[in-house]
Amino acid sequence: MNKILKLWIRRYKFLTLALLSAIALTSTVLFLPKAETQPEQARSADSFVDSIGVVVHLNYADTAYARYDDIIKPRLQELGIRHIRDGVALGDTATQQKFLDLATIGIKSILVMDPRYGQTVEDAVNIAKIMANSIEGVEGANEWDLHTDLQYKGQNFPDGVRTYQAELYAAIKADSAIGNLDVLGPSIAFAENAVKLGTVACDIGTMHSYPGWGQPSWELDNRWIPATRIMCGDKPIVATESGYHNAINEQSGFGVSEKASAKYLPRLFLEYFNRGIKRAYSYELIDQKPNPEANNSQLHYGLLRYDGSPKPAFIAVKNLISLLQDSGDSFEIGSLDYSLSGDTTDVHHTLLQKRDGKFYLILWQEVASFNKPTNADVDVPSRKVTLTLNTAIKNATTYQPIESVNPLKKSDNPKQLKLKIPDAPIVVELIPV
Repeated sequence: MNKILKLWIRRYKFLTLALLSAIALTSTVLFLPKAETQPEQARSADSFVDSIGVVVHLNYADTAYARYDDIIKPRLQELGIRHIRDGVALGDTATQQKFLDLATIGIKSILVMDPRYGQTVEDAVNIAKIMANSIEGVEGANEWDLHTDLQYKGQNFPDGVRTYQAELYAAIKADSAIGNLDVLGPSIAFAENAVKLGTVACDIGTMHSYPGWGQPSWELDNRWIPATRIMCGDKPIVATESGYHNAINEQSGFGVSEKASAKYLPRLFLEYFNRGIKRAYSYELIDQKPNPEANNSQLHYGLLRYDGSPKPAFIAVKNLISLLQDSGDSFEIGSLDYSLSGDTTDVHHTLLQKRDGKFYLILWQEVASFNKPTNADVDVPSRKVTLTLNTAIKNATTYQPIESVNPLKKSDNPKQLKLKIPDAPIVVELIPV
């Protein structure tokens, strides 16, 4: 997929369809700063961790993905995610074994099924059955609206994609061994093409909502979510691709610095979670080629550098997951009575709770952290915010995951906390009395 072409067109092609604007009015607004004092219902910390995924290309033997044993598998374990997205051919037993291996450590896969790679509907069913223990869903054709030459049964986009998706959905659901798998809709590169494709057979809607160099929430509410609703109605949505690349030069188009990515990616997962997006997959785990290939931005979306070393974004996401990890049985989630005052402009938040009763209030500024015209990071001043706690709290601890999992500050029996909110998330752990 040509992401540079896609992003340039997206930046300058405005959405003019009234239907999308009308649907956008119904978007969830959980990301707005809290001004009232009414207790807020938390969501489980584990549900947020479970909403994080990453794209991989385990069958790309001429890239960094060839180093499965010494880089890919151990780094996936270290990151702490449970969900990956990829594709595999019916006869590629070596790659299939890697997916099955990852499933033994709790990492499940969504597999893209695309007829351009020779994956017939029958092949898709057979692949899913072979890998039933390792996959949790199959995804339809990938961004055919970028490729006018692609055909299925003599049909181009959108008819060919619609036909293939209907056959894929029917075939998966008709097989008793895999009929419980989620079938994700096909992806489109340009949101406005949702109208051309129309309603498709799916359990989950798919979107490829790249923010370019902008902040993570760019175009989500007025463009991507409404477009996905056109294709799959009110069904859950998964962003099977999103993220930022770090190839910054005249040819790369929409790159941002590694520092900006470390601020943006944790915010991206939080912004998507706040809107009820079931899961977001960062494109991708590792840079496919080394720095001499920097002019090809497609190869530099990784959370890891080509040699396997972590970029700041990998560390930030890993730390956030580490602070919030809380797997186990479901539990009764409580509410927190609090308010935010002071300079809350552009301050967004997420409220989570763990099984032991601890609350986690995550706050950040949803602003630009990178200036594309100058190719430079933006020095964003922190917002001074007062957190007033009406729920009795025994201990409060503040963390900044972009730096570490070590506490920044601890307070006993706090009634108010004076916070400085940067453009990277801070986490306030609150232990009720």
